Amino acid sequence: MRGVYSRLNTRYGYSGETAIFADGRGGDVKIVVGSYNHSTAIHQFLTDKSSGFSAGAYQAFATTSSRVNDILQYVGSVEKTLSSSEKTQFNDQVAQLYALRGLAHLELARLFSHIPTTGVNLDAAYSGIPLNTAVHPVGYRFQRSTLRETYAQVIADLTKSLEGLSKNKTLNSGAINYWAAAGLLARTYLYLGDWQNAYKYASEVISSSPYTLYSVADYPSVWGKQGTSESLFEVLTTEKSNAGLNSLGGYTNPGVYPEFGAADDFVTWVQTTRSNDVRAQLISERSKAGGVAKAYYTTKYVGQDGASNATAMNNFKVIRLSELYLIASEALLRGATASDGKTAVDYYNTLRRNRFSSYTPATTVTLQDILDERRIEFFCEGHRAFDLLRNKINLTSQYVSGGTVNYLDWRTIVELPEREKNINPDLVVRAAQ
Repeated sequence: MRGVYSRLNTRYGYSGETAIFADGRGGDVKIVVGSYNHSTAIHQFLTDKSSGFSAGAYQAFATTSSRVNDILQYVGSVEKTLSSSEKTQFNDQVAQLYALRGLAHLELARLFSHIPTTGVNLDAAYSGIPLNTAVHPVGYRFQRSTLRETYAQVIADLTKSLEGLSKNKTLNSGAINYWAAAGLLARTYLYLGDWQNAYKYASEVISSSPYTLYSVADYPSVWGKQGTSESLFEVLTTEKSNAGLNSLGGYTNPGVYPEFGAADDFVTWVQTTRSNDVRAQLISERSKAGGVAKAYYTTKYVGQDGASNATAMNNFKVIRLSELYLIASEALLRGATASDGKTAVDYYNTLRRNRFSSYTPATTVTLQDILDERRIEFFCEGHRAFDLLRNKINLTSQYVSGGTVNYLDWRTIVELPEREKNINPDLVVRAAQ
């Protein structure tokens, strides 16, 4: 199990560039010092088959699935040797494997294929990702599936995982439990435009799980702590296991590789519209000695409490409870129905009551309101570009000619790596629409 989880704790996993890829593409961050050139290809939309990001991200998550498959092939024979008292833990671990494979495929899907709600043809040949669900010999020639097949596989794995996952919340949130998998299902259905199922799983986590929203008082200090009240699943880093300087802490630090500073327009938007919003406190002006690399940066990744290496030791929260509140709100706004009579504005207000020091409840809510809430809530948590794309909103960037990238432009996605093309010359590296 540790070998599977460890692939997520890498530079191109959730401890580095993949975690904030969507921020680099979403227009709310800027390269403060470009001479290091570590993650600039993300900002510049240069993630074709020859890019380091393409190779690194694909390897990180495809290997995660491969390691899951390696273990699953022995599940049947191992289960026969277990006592009844051992089977509960065994079933939980097997379920974690299915959840991790579902997560890996979902991450690859949103990186290497278009999001379904962009309006692409879900049944177009080669529109999805290569599905990795069995052990294959070295040199096996993978090919892209359809987008419908891709999301069906994600849903199948996550749904199956619910059968055995524990519903307990422990201080060690570095393992997927029932609520994290249910939350990921809500996200998956949101990307598919299945509003009722998105609401179903989001509302279940909200109403039945042991997790609670961060309070205004707690919000500024939770980022350096492990297993906080909102963290359904986070990737654990340690002194010996981390992404080093090419990490979340490195890219948002003026003294390391400052390539994810807050963009000027975003800072202005926060300062002019969020005066009593606690989340604004997490965007602060910092610089290296002598005023070098002076800019606004997120303070979500300044190190775990007591960390010996504050730059590298930051646990990325893959999914938080606040995301489920905003999914529930959006799903209801778009047509889902709630059996208990709750409305989109109910979930919207509940979250905001826990973010503003003084809050007057809204009486209505729009899609733009929800997107704005996601914009500040998940700044540098890997959502912004995906939120824009799935709503058919073009991306703006100071790093491309013309300043705009159409939401269906092939540059919004990553091409499959050249290494895979070399193994299979027939592989379609760019997702079809």
